[in-house]
Amino acid sequence: MSIRTRAVAIGAATAAALAVAAAPALAQKSTTVTVTTPKSNPMAFTGMPKTLKAGTYTFKYVNNSGIPHNLKVGSSATPVFANGSKTVKVTLKKGATVAYECTPHKTVMKGTIKVT
Repeated sequence: MSIRTRAVAIGAATAAALAVAAAPALAQKSTTVTVTTPKSNPMAFTGMPKTLKAGTYTFKYVNNSGIPHNLKVGSSATPVFANGSKTVKVTLKKGATVAYECTPHKTVMKGTIKVT
């Protein structure tokens, strides 16, 4: 193997090692939490956890009630809709208590999530 060939091989191996080492820093894990408003209980959220670890979450809100609702977590919200599902992505910080609600029915459809 010539010196030039070895240098190219070493450079390629170094670049591959750097790419592997950098990959975890580039990828951010997102966890999905599914929250539902069932037809049998049209003014409630089911499946909303009381506590979550700090991180980025996608909240999938499934509205089966036929009544227009949305899901607002912190300052991020889905649009108001009557049936189907929508998502909202939220980053939760350790030590926070994050409020959630249905904006049109916030007097009865609300709660908090403690972030650990």
